[in-house]
Amino acid sequence: MNFGAQSGRETMPVRLLALLWLLVSAALIWSSWPQIGTLAGWDPDDALRLVQLRDFLNGQSWFDTTQYRMNRPDGAPMHWSRLVEVPLALLILILRPLTGQMWAEILAGIAVPLLLLGWISYMLAGIATKIASREAGVAAALITLSSGALLLQLRPMRIDHHGWQIAMAVLALSTLFRTDVRRAGIVLGLALAVWLHISLEGAPMTAAFFLFLGIGWVRGSAVQGRLFWTITSFAVCTVLLFFGTQAQGLYAATYCDTISPPHMFGIASAALVMVPATYVHPDRWEIRLGAAALAGGLALALLLAMAPQCVGGAFGGMDPLVRTYWYSNVTEGLPIWHQPWRVALNLSAGLVAGAISWFLLSARLRGDARRQLLTIGFFVFFGVLLSLLVVRTISVATAFAIPVTASFIAVLFRAYRQAKIPARRIGLIAAILILLVPGAAISSLVKALPDGGNVSTAKAKTKAADVLCQSALSIRSLGSLPKGNFLSTFDMGPTILAQTPHSVLASSHHRNEQAMHDHIQIFRSSPDAAHQLLKARGINYLALCPAETELAIYARKDPGGLWAQMAKGKIPAWLEPLGSRGEGIKVWRVR
Repeated sequence: MNFGAQSGRETMPVRLLALLWLLVSAALIWSSWPQIGTLAGWDPDDALRLVQLRDFLNGQSWFDTTQYRMNRPDGAPMHWSRLVEVPLALLILILRPLTGQMWAEILAGIAVPLLLLGWISYMLAGIATKIASREAGVAAALITLSSGALLLQLRPMRIDHHGWQIAMAVLALSTLFRTDVRRAGIVLGLALAVWLHISLEGAPMTAAFFLFLGIGWVRGSAVQGRLFWTITSFAVCTVLLFFGTQAQGLYAATYCDTISPPHMFGIASAALVMVPATYVHPDRWEIRLGAAALAGGLALALLLAMAPQCVGGAFGGMDPLVRTYWYSNVTEGLPIWHQPWRVALNLSAGLVAGAISWFLLSARLRGDARRQLLTIGFFVFFGVLLSLLVVRTISVATAFAIPVTASFIAVLFRAYRQAKIPARRIGLIAAILILLVPGAAISSLVKALPDGGNVSTAKAKTKAADVLCQSALSIRSLGSLPKGNFLSTFDMGPTILAQTPHSVLASSHHRNEQAMHDHIQIFRSSPDAAHQLLKARGINYLALCPAETELAIYARKDPGGLWAQMAKGKIPAWLEPLGSRGEGIKVWRVR
């Protein structure tokens, strides 16, 4: 196969891609209806995003993302960008006069993630078509629309920012295969700036893009113009996004989870060195290397000097109690070897397929085709490394691997059409099917392995009951209680805000750190001490699903604590039982 030789001559079958997207979208809407019909979303982040969106539409300032029904009376500071809410808000404003508020929210929650899925599918198909062939483009679309790692973040009512992160990552990758250097650089800088504005989780991969272009520039390859326009666009867009969303500007508080003044100064210093350096393009590679080192060193030195607490990342300065009881148990932020092995295998299926495809393709390619493969391989394997260290980055890495897998599928498909021996044709079709849906193949293999028998079955039943207890419909029943301030588990908090008029102390959102500390301390303290904390915090109700994982941690770590005693049936006299609500939520009023 002439990998890359077809670029510019092959065109994507847009109508076929649109039809595939429509079919998958219909299937996702049907399978997601429980989350759609209840406006529940898929996790606490979706529920809290809906609350934040409603507050914005009800008049809360563009510059104010505080959640005032949490951590009363001060409110909980949120790090989420309003940018993600713009398309949702626009759709709701357009649809609300026609459908009413509830259906406007439902339709927006369906449309935005699915349109993102379609756009990402289109971009990945475009990359595969440019570097390989039309058949590879179709294969890339099929893989994208069936990838579990991507659909987890791009299904109806998945309205948090994860889908936008994937979209910006794929947009950034697509620019490396565009021949219009100026336009490609401007779009790449924009994509990286938006990605970092949405979440600093994109910082390692942003660094990878600049590292890739920087190495090429130092070596003297033809990336000067692309790097110049990328840096210029990135710096300008970052400034515009920062000042367009920060009322205090450079006097804003320093946070390690979003672009803050120290990051701005670091980016500006690097740009002031690299923009003129890439424009002039010194002849000697030593000077180019020195300029790149100076830019990186200045940016790092300023960040270390102005925000040393950010050296450990977004959670570097976290309260030790919150880290121990909460963050250490958030599995998506941990390395892949801390995940259940079945989950790790399923999530990594697309990456494994991409890595195998890359090695098999690299063995047969030379010249320009090999350079194109090395370009995309750089980001695939950088993504693999990130995924091993922080498993939540696996969706982006999987997306980067799709064009490589699709290109190898095109090779196999061409071999299939030329094969004469039936056994060989059957083998090639089997290989194509496995690469198209590697997650299904891995899942089938995992299901065939021993699962621990009765222990796993008991855990599954407990988890299912707990999920039902924490469901939107179940929590909605709390709305019949007089309006009050609730203490619940972290994961139930956002759903209480979305489904009822009540307030909560805390949720699993780290900027509300003092409230999270007090939340944990209440459950682990003796009943008398817990009562004093509850009164100090103005808590009116406790609402708990007894089988919840968070509560099991308190029971195990603090046998003398409030929850451990309550789990044994020792209810303090200052708690008035109100019975069960919904699907097993136990409610108590604080006397």
